[in-house]
Amino acid sequence: MSQQTPTFPAPRDWLLLIGGSTYKFTLTGFYLVALVAILKNHGYSLNQLSWIHLIGGIEAAKVLFAALMERRPAGRFGRFRGWLLAATLGLSAVFGLMACTDITQNFPLLLTCCALLSAMSAVYGCAMLGLSCIVLPHRERGFGGVIQTMAARGGKMIGGALVLWLYQEYGQTAAGFMLAFSLLMLLQLLCYREPESPTAQGGLTALAARLVSFWRRPETGWRWLVLLFAVAAPYAFAAATFVPKLADLGFTPKQTGGILAVGIPVACLIVTPLSGWFSRNYPRRKLVFLLYALQLPLLASMTAIDALARVHPWLPPAQIIALSLSYTLLLPVILALVMDKSDRATAALDSSLQFSVVLLGSYAAGFAALRLAKVVGYADAYWAAVGLAVLAGGLLYACRGLFDSDEPS
Repeated sequence: MSQQTPTFPAPRDWLLLIGGSTYKFTLTGFYLVALVAILKNHGYSLNQLSWIHLIGGIEAAKVLFAALMERRPAGRFGRFRGWLLAATLGLSAVFGLMACTDITQNFPLLLTCCALLSAMSAVYGCAMLGLSCIVLPHRERGFGGVIQTMAARGGKMIGGALVLWLYQEYGQTAAGFMLAFSLLMLLQLLCYREPESPTAQGGLTALAARLVSFWRRPETGWRWLVLLFAVAAPYAFAAATFVPKLADLGFTPKQTGGILAVGIPVACLIVTPLSGWFSRNYPRRKLVFLLYALQLPLLASMTAIDALARVHPWLPPAQIIALSLSYTLLLPVILALVMDKSDRATAALDSSLQFSVVLLGSYAAGFAALRLAKVVGYADAYWAAVGLAVLAGGLLYACRGLFDSDEPS
């Protein structure tokens, strides 16, 4: 059972969680929406774009960075703040390079920048997860998940829609904007003071053993590992096709950015607080089943996306937004469960280990979706997503006992 945080978060903690989470997902929006749309507009094939998704899977290795974080004692920069500073500096350097070079014409340099962005984004996300676990008490973790989910949508608006608009109007100025945003976050981190928290005991060997022993606890088990790998995969499978599918339906990069990085985030920002209220007032177990079930009919409707596009061109965007809403309601509950099952002494390692599994499943699903869509077409690929969702639903039922182990007594 994870230890509980004894104090209520200070205002500075909430501000950093909001700002840091928004920045983290601005990076995600830039990588998965803006960059993919720009490359598609430059004639990149689905096979080439699939490599962007695969390189993004580097984020799943954040557990390795977490082990390093837990290994090093908290210095004068704090347990997680120093890592956030280092990652932000590294990201600033990459965006500076991108602002000075047209990477769309240099595929090896593009892949190098993608690898660096993914690695440093993983470090940043790992430190933010660890910080969330040590500052949020159990009751506030559902709301903390809401903040991260709303930040994800707001970040996509910034990193996706705004960056695409800047690119279409001013070209490489978009990378300059990301550099400016990185420097702004650096300033916030310099002004932040991290609260004290217990650190992991033992050396690197003990932390490495934790990677295995974590899955042997009664409240986790290997079933929890399999469930985390599968729970986000059906949505990620479909979401990987959104940008190329909208392009094939005739939407411009600016329109695609508006749909994925404005339409979806605005709709999700409106409904996401409901998930936080549910998390505070209802058991996690009941919420997981109800919110997951919302995805199934919406995924099934994606198989008819071409027919609906002939009825009205804006029906496919409506489908995509509705499917994203269902996932947005589920995500805060999953994030709360991840925090519930993380001990404060190994907060970064436990939370990153779990989230790495979720990311690994998501990026693997995205890579497979683009490959499958190229071979069999989008409609059959969406049927595969439906089958994946049914399998994941069966796993949820088989693991239903795990959702009660962290409920407050």
